[in-house]
Amino acid sequence: MQNARELITTEALALIKSVATQGSMAAAAREHSLVPSAVTYRVRQIEEALDVLLFDRSSKQARITPAGKELLSEGERVLQDLDAVARRVQRVATGWEPQLTIAVDSLISKRTMLELAESFFQCGPKNSAPPTRLRIQGETLSGTWHALLDGEADLAIGGVVDGIVQAGIQAKSMGEVPFVFAVAPHHPLAAAP
Repeated sequence: MQNARELITTEALALIKSVATQGSMAAAAREHSLVPSAVTYRVRQIEEALDVLLFDRSSKQARITPAGKELLSEGERVLQDLDAVARRVQRVATGWEPQLTIAVDSLISKRTMLELAESFFQCGPKNSAPPTRLRIQGETLSGTWHALLDGEADLAIGGVVDGIVQAGIQAKSMGEVPFVFAVAPHHPLAAAP
């Protein structure tokens, strides 16, 4: 019997995810340009190494078991950790992050963000663009914080700062945006002071 550590690879996790989303070994095989028996064999090898069933095969569809869901969930976390290691190694080698993901609240001007990105690209080494790719993702309200806290973003611009306390995260106020509470004239809250 093979060691689970040798069998649980990025390719194996992608294959298991494909079986789970497609609902069958045959569909996953088509997606990965394999024959169905190869997919079944690889899944069974992992199941034997872990001594668990990853899929319930009692019906025509392959339904993922709780153990299979846990493997995919933890596998996704491990893949994110591997990506983070690769980024750190690149940062050490070059002094620059390979990619900076910025979650930007919808209240922030898109024009301002593009001007900031342009300025960033002009500050690279020897007047060349830095080797960092910028990925700007739009968020709304608490979405900026969730993107930051969930590791989907490296920097969050905009969002509510008050009451947010998280170890390792620094927050600075950029200013205030007044909100107006508005309701339809016929709504009961319209009569409230």
